[in-house]
Formats: sequence, structure tokens, C-alpha cells
Amino acid sequence: MGKNFSEGQFKAVQHLCQFYSTVLADEAQCVIYNEYQLSLVRKMSDKVMEGKVLETISQLYLSLGTERAYRSALDYTKRSLGIFIDLQAKEREAQAWLQAGKIYYILRQNELVGLYIQAAQNAAICTQDPNLEMELFEASGDIFFNGDWEREKAVPFYRDKALPLAIKTKNSTAELRLVNKLVELLLHLQAYEECLRYAQASLMLSVHLGNHLNERLAYHRLAVIHHHLGQCELTEHFFLKALSLCPSPLQFDEEAIYYVKVYLILGDITFSDLKDPFDAAGYYNLALAAAMDLGNKKAQLKIYTRLAIIFHNFLVDREMSLFFYQKARTFATELNIRRINLSPDQYMRATWTSAKKVM
Repeated sequence: MGKNFSEGQFKAVQHLCQFYSTVLADEAQCVIYNEYQLSLVRKMSDKVMEGKVLETISQLYLSLGTERAYRSALDYTKRSLGIFIDLQAKEREAQAWLQAGKIYYILRQNELVGLYIQAAQNAAICTQDPNLEMELFEASGDIFFNGDWEREKAVPFYRDKALPLAIKTKNSTAELRLVNKLVELLLHLQAYEECLRYAQASLMLSVHLGNHLNERLAYHRLAVIHHHLGQCELTEHFFLKALSLCPSPLQFDEEAIYYVKVYLILGDITFSDLKDPFDAAGYYNLALAAAMDLGNKKAQLKIYTRLAIIFHNFLVDREMSLFFYQKARTFATELNIRRINLSPDQYMRATWTSAKKVM
């Protein structure tokens, strides 16, 4: 009778855990009922379930975001780790080692992070499952990639360990995900030559997989990388390729914002680096059209000012210069900006600063 009293009560507690986790989210109540579930599981001598519940409680404490909660999460993770080692459940053991390493990273106990990550990898290798190994290597890199410091430590996990396994197992989706992470990291680290290699791989994989959104992103990143490498013609080429993949007509404000941003960059590059004020004016007019669609007054003021400067100082068209200057003055008045400088020196500084900012 006692045993029967503990499927029906256990099931009820499971439902309460689920209720406070998904229906009426309440982390404190969720912890309480999971703790109670843990005590029931122990009475049932179900070690696999006990390990799973310990993992759940650890995640709940981790989500609370305080140092005390992190230490509680670590305690529960280590308890689950002990159970999975006893059960020789290598996959779950590997995940528990990695979870402990992640918590040590959050607690900034750096000397222990590497030890726990290495133990996770050793356990994963024991399974002789290349997919699990790849997942563990990527997850190890994610600890640093998603963190606030030592992000560069993610690179060898992605580049040297996870990516070769993704290629070996012909997992193109994972390969694309990993090269994208490498591009972002290497851009952040200003390793542009190496970054270029993975950006090109991202483009090829995107085309192969028919992933048009990522294809557009790959073209954008190639443009940014070439700009950092001082290759202006290639920068222009790849930005135009990225723009060509944008939907037409534009469906969302975010797309129009992207048009404004990229056409401004193209105008700045064409004028400052390629020394072509006529083409620069063409790009600024395209940026202006998108800014007008958005109703973005600050962007329109910036673009009208640049057009006024170009026509005043470089294309020497007084009529057009006056037209754009008057438009700029209208927006300056609305935005309570007192002075517009039409000097070429000011223009050069503005375009160079703008081009650097958006990169």
C-alpha cells in the first residue's frame, strides 16, 4: 500500500513541477516541488531519475542568477555527476562535467574550468560517438563564446575540434553554425585574414543548403572583412550582393534600416576611398529613399547634408547644392540643430567616422 501511495503522489508532484515550470512560471515553487520530487525518487531507488531531477534543480538554481544560487547549482550538478559515473552513463556524465565547468566559468574559478571541460571531453570520447563528441566540443566553446571574458578560448574548440568532426560526419548544418561562430569571433579578435577563410566557407555552405538569410549575412560579413583589409572594390561588390538578396519591396522597418546603413557606407567608401563623388551621390540618394520610407529625420538630415556638401564642393552644382542644403536646414530646425557645416574637411571627417562605426 505504501508503494502505491508513493506512482500516485509522485505523478502529482511531477505535474506540479511541470505546472510551475511552463503554465504559471514560478522558479521558487518549481525548486520546492523538484526538491520534493527528489526525495520521492530516492525512496523509489531510481538512480537514473534521481540524476535527471538533480540536473533539473541545478538548471533552476542557475537561472536565478545570484552567486549563492550558482553555488547551489554546482552542488546539484556534482551530485548528478556522481550518479552518472556510478551508472557508467558516459553521455550524461560528459554533460554533467561540462555543466560544472560552465558554472565554474560563471564563478570565475578559471583554474577549474579547463579541468572540468577536459573531463567532459574524455567521457564523450569513451562513447566513440563522433556526433556526441562534436556537440561536446561545440558546447565547450560556447561557454567562452557566450561569456563576458576570454572569448578567444572558444576558437580552438570550434576550429580544431568540433569543425573537423562536423566535416567528417557530413553534418553541413553544424558546419555552417560553427563557421559562423568562427567568423564572429575572429572579426571580434581582428584576425581578418583567417576570418576571410571561414566567411567564404559560410557563403558556400549557405548556397549549398539553400539558406538565403545566411547567404545574405555571409555577403555582408565578407564586405566588412574586405573593408578592414582595405579592399574597397571587393567591399562594394559584396555589399551590393547582400543588398540584392534583400526582399523587394521591403517588408519590415529593419530591412529599410539596413538599406540606409549600407548605402551610407557605400557612399562613404566610394567618396573617401574610391574618390568618386558622382557615384557617392548615387548611393546617398538610394540611402535617402530608404530613410524617407522610414520617416527617419536624423538619417535624412545626415544624407541631405552630405549631398549638399558633395554638390557644393565636388560636383559644383550650385542649384542642387542649395536644394539639398535647404532640405537639411528644414530637418535641422525640426531637430533643433543650430548649424550645418558645408566644408569639405567636415565632410571627410564625418564619412570616415561613419564608415568606421558601422564596421
